[in-house]
Amino acid sequence: MLPAPEPRDAPTLVRLFTDPKVRRYLGGPLSQEAAEVRVAGLIEGAGAGAGAGVIREDGEAVGLIWLSPHHGSDDMELSFVLLREWQGKGVAFRACTEALRFAFDQLGLERVVSETQVANKRSIALLERLGMNEDRRLERFGEAQVIYAIRAGG
Repeated sequence: MLPAPEPRDAPTLVRLFTDPKVRRYLGGPLSQEAAEVRVAGLIEGAGAGAGAGVIREDGEAVGLIWLSPHHGSDDMELSFVLLREWQGKGVAFRACTEALRFAFDQLGLERVVSETQVANKRSIALLERLGMNEDRRLERFGEAQVIYAIRAGG
């Protein structure tokens, strides 16, 4: 998987959690204080071998990516978030490709899902580009959601 968050990444990661445009489809921005607490937890969790991976470009943090249990199901969910200035440049595609390879080849997962709002057309396009297919739609967090899935081997 991608490298774990480090203390030097904290300012960038706080930006990810506080930027209203980045968080538009993720429940909205966190307060500065809540973001700092969340980021401290990610960095602390990294030392225990758990948590998110940092997406880096030219050695600098530009986003986060993680695999986690998907809302009480047996599936693992691929999630990602990027700073605005790095969106639309292929960065998320490369990071997600690497994370899926890790999920299937290293973790031995049979299936990975990703959930996004139906309104999040850019994420949907990325998931489809990754080879994921629409699995189902549902209402969650007060919004229409779509779940995409991919199985090992494509």
